[in-house]
Amino acid sequence: MTTEPVEHPASEPTPVPFRAEVKQLLHILAHSLYTDREIFLRELISNASDALYRVQFEMLTNQNVLDPEAELAIHVSGDADAKTVTITDTGIGMTREELIENLGTIAQSGARALMERLEAGQRGQIIGQFGVGFYSAFVVADEVTVISRSHRPDAEAAKWTATGGDTFTIEPAEKAERGTTIILKLKDDATDFAQAWKLQQVIKKHSDFVAWPVYVGDERANQQTALWRQAPRNVEAEKYPEFYRQLTMDFDEPLMQIHLSTDVPVDLHSILFVPAKRERGMIERRVEGKIKLYSRKVLIQEEAKDLLPNHYRFVEGVVDSEDLPLNVSREMVQSNPVLARIKKTLTGRLTKELGELAEKDAEKYAAFWKEFGVFLKEGIAVEYAARTDLLPLLRFHSTASGEGLTSLAEYKSRMIDGQDEIYYVMGSDLESVRHSPHLEALHERGLE
Repeated sequence: MTTEPVEHPASEPTPVPFRAEVKQLLHILAHSLYTDREIFLRELISNASDALYRVQFEMLTNQNVLDPEAELAIHVSGDADAKTVTITDTGIGMTREELIENLGTIAQSGARALMERLEAGQRGQIIGQFGVGFYSAFVVADEVTVISRSHRPDAEAAKWTATGGDTFTIEPAEKAERGTTIILKLKDDATDFAQAWKLQQVIKKHSDFVAWPVYVGDERANQQTALWRQAPRNVEAEKYPEFYRQLTMDFDEPLMQIHLSTDVPVDLHSILFVPAKRERGMIERRVEGKIKLYSRKVLIQEEAKDLLPNHYRFVEGVVDSEDLPLNVSREMVQSNPVLARIKKTLTGRLTKELGELAEKDAEKYAAFWKEFGVFLKEGIAVEYAARTDLLPLLRFHSTASGEGLTSLAEYKSRMIDGQDEIYYVMGSDLESVRHSPHLEALHERGLE
């Protein structure tokens, strides 16, 4: 359904009805499509990032753009007295007609058209082609104003305003610079977002790895470089423990890390860490890890529990994929074969790396086993399908291994002629087991 705007004098705001699907969306938003209100800032920064990428792409072939020397950046500010938050970018900008089309229709940010023109390897830079994005502003704002000026030198600036009702207004505006400014008039119960510290906190959490500088006032709020998006061969070794500390607040170096970057059978960029100790973290003492889930370097879930089997729940890390099946608000990953492939890929790689560690560095693996062996034993007992993969990782003390540990394969290689069983004894600690009277008969027969 399309509705033509009513003709008004150019200097007056022109009321324009929203399309029917936008009216429905705004109603849903009012009833909490988003469970976390701070998501609005993530969405608006993602859209700004796309606008910057689009103007960068434009300037590769066209230098006749407004403000060609302007820094490609995003500026966020809050005004506690006025109860406003302002997000400004120096991106592609919009004309009056583009404001009406893009903001009056769901998912018309222009990103989708650009996606069709890009090579597959470039598409990961485009963030906002999914989700309802812009309209999340109404979760915290009573009124949203957008002032934009297109990259085209002869284009005039325009102003779009809406209060979440059935219509928005469009009118001429004064804006000398290229790009878009969004001003949110905050609801009374959302005024904490006007505080600089709050804005910095939200940006750090959700948009820390957006490809462009994001400033709050004069201070840079994001670190920009997503380590997991780099090719493993290009990452210096000392970067991994540094990233691990930022991720976990654990100041012990991790026992090992696994950096995976692939586009088949599924697009996947990940760094997984095996901690040195079961209990870690100076602030939050815990024994279970957290996997942060990203899509195109934007945080989707703070703790994704379905990306590794339960027996690997001690692992810390990040996972990023462009193939994730997300719901409309990006806050949930939906059940899908893609998710199963991601889990299978991560699990297989982690199991393989642990097996190689056991073969190449028995002492280091023994340290791992001491801390996390109980989780693998649990996997053997609880997840039958994982038994075959986990059995080679098991380690035990043995009457033939001294102070070291032995694998089942090593035990089997030392079995005597005629032996077709593995003998074991259990106890509360190693010393009591070593003095168990049950071992005497086995010693006499030469059985390990």
